[in-house]
Amino acid sequence: MMNRWYWLFLGISCWMATGFAVFGTRQDANASNTPLPTHPERIVSMAPSLTEILFALGLDDRIVGVTIFSDYPPAALDKPKVGSFWQPNIEAVVAARPDLVVTLRIEQQRSLAERLQRIGYNSLVVDIDKVSDLYGAIENLGAATDSRRQADELVGNLKNKLQELSRMVGTGEKVRVLWVVQREPLRVAGTDTFINEMIELAGGENAIGATVHKYPPIGAEQVIACKPDVIIEPTMTRTNLDSQKQTAVEYWSRFENVPAVANGRIYVISSGAVSRLGPRLYDGTEIIARCLRPDLFENQNE
Repeated sequence: MMNRWYWLFLGISCWMATGFAVFGTRQDANASNTPLPTHPERIVSMAPSLTEILFALGLDDRIVGVTIFSDYPPAALDKPKVGSFWQPNIEAVVAARPDLVVTLRIEQQRSLAERLQRIGYNSLVVDIDKVSDLYGAIENLGAATDSRRQADELVGNLKNKLQELSRMVGTGEKVRVLWVVQREPLRVAGTDTFINEMIELAGGENAIGATVHKYPPIGAEQVIACKPDVIIEPTMTRTNLDSQKQTAVEYWSRFENVPAVANGRIYVISSGAVSRLGPRLYDGTEIIARCLRPDLFENQNE
């Protein structure tokens, strides 16, 4: 069974049904309309995806606090911890003496931002729900940290590499993908998700089709009916990758008439680059593309 914490983490990270509100990416100054500092020297990040962006902008020396699951890049593990992004520790945030706190627009962090603003701390609030939001969030963070050039380069590089990948995988029929979030109960990624965007950028289409929920539970009948060519399961930790590969084969063997099972196209992948929407967007999309169209990568180095 896939790690239940993974489901919680991914769900809170990227779907509106558990607290995200989709407003379009923008930056919010503090409640008193005090301008944000032009060159903040002490920055606290309240989400792993935000931490990755700050590091990618070259701001690692200015980061004085991150959330407990900020594990990439590895240097983030050494930063002081300020709670989790759904349970922020305001005392730890204040103790870090930040001149800028960067948060996501979810209810728990909205409350944190408001409390910090009331006591004189600056907050920048962004949404990262879809790929376009990611680009906007990077640009907003670049503007707020005096790193516009780095932000422009990062966004431009991501867009260029994704365009090249899309051109490479754009030939031939779309590969039908079932993206498994957890097995017990079986839950998959729907079309209104950034995962779906990554699947499409990688040359695939979501086998489950339109759904009411972003990450809907499904039954055996739906698995059979959607006829996936490929089944992908991300795993949360490197240590259980091999064991999950083994249990995946055992679990899906009962669906012997499903194309992905019949053709042995069940992939268990490390979730690091695909579980959060951040600067590793291209890396995660390429991992998916290698599952969908391995023939296109045969002559490339892993």
